[in-house]
Amino acid sequence: MPRGFRDLEAGCWEDSGEAWLYAERTYVFPGDKADVIRHYRAAAEREGWKPSKDQPASLCFTLGKADGATMLDVYFLTEEILEAEESKAGPEFSSGAGYRVAVTSTADGSATSCSN
Repeated sequence: MPRGFRDLEAGCWEDSGEAWLYAERTYVFPGDKADVIRHYRAAAEREGWKPSKDQPASLCFTLGKADGATMLDVYFLTEEILEAEESKAGPEFSSGAGYRVAVTSTADGSATSCSN
């Protein structure tokens, strides 16, 4: 876990008028991004998550009765993302791949999908 980031962040937001639940954690892997991609793609599919039909090359998966009620997103952190969050990348980011694992769901369980 990189310094300066909480162990797990979770909560609810409704800035779009629709309530969403989320939980996310930030990691730094000392190896290659390709290793992170392979690991999460295999682990997600093994646990029953379905890869996004809209973005087949991304690491976004859905799970749930309503075909997409819950979304799992694994994405690499960029300077722009960290700046927007008013976070700073520690020295461990320079020797590996910083990424975030996020699980989100609409509060009412309605379908959602991966987006750009």
